[in-house]
Amino acid sequence: MREENFNYKILNPGGNKTALVEGLNYSKEERKIINDIILNKNKDVEQVGFIDKEKKILEMAGGEFCMNATRCAIYEFLNAKEGKIELSVSGVKGKIKGGINKDKSVYAKLNIKKSKEELIEKRGIFNLVKLDGILQVVVEENNLDEFILKLKEDEEKAKIELKEIMESFNSDEEAVGIVLLEKENGKLKINPVVWVKEIDTIFYETACGSGSLATAIYKCFKENINEIELLQPSGYSINVKLEKRVFFIENAIITGIVVEEKI
Repeated sequence: MREENFNYKILNPGGNKTALVEGLNYSKEERKIINDIILNKNKDVEQVGFIDKEKKILEMAGGEFCMNATRCAIYEFLNAKEGKIELSVSGVKGKIKGGINKDKSVYAKLNIKKSKEELIEKRGIFNLVKLDGILQVVVEENNLDEFILKLKEDEEKAKIELKEIMESFNSDEEAVGIVLLEKENGKLKINPVVWVKEIDTIFYETACGSGSLATAIYKCFKENINEIELLQPSGYSINVKLEKRVFFIENAIITGIVVEEKI
């Protein structure tokens, strides 16, 4: 398998740069090879997805669910033009609705329809938020603040140690993330580290849609906040709006920028 054997674009959803490969007719082994080729050539790309433009399908290389890649696929399927769409995404049952607003921001609406007990499990300092296709573990600032420092000083060492923590949760989801919260200039910032099991990649992501969603769900039940703007490591923000009733969340709308990058 060589790069000339497949076509792809790189999109930037406010950080967490994503490569979208045209076509779904690749085996697991071929997807892993393509994933590695793209990541090795494009050091700032953090994940790879495979798309079918006609059928409006996105499948991640590791079979996980990725919110930012979903927003990238929406941008691509709508040709960067204002509109609405429905698409199928790996790791999620049913279809996801999304679109591009007048201000060019791209949103995805995810049906959740789960109670607090179904969504959140607390294990000491770890708040496990169970999303379809990915487990995100939210940690309040000061509980693991040493890892925030390690990520900035020795990222590889910090990721190895955080992966050991992720493995200890023994989850069935295709991917696991740890979201370390901190305050920066009065704003709540996330530091997301995500491990995709199938392709064994681990990134300190420059932005994370599912990590932002998990943080919003956690804050919603803890502080009764239904909408939150979360600063990403890239410096951009992602907005999450939750529609809920008492201890039950109906759906979530995740919104942010998406732009195409030159290869």
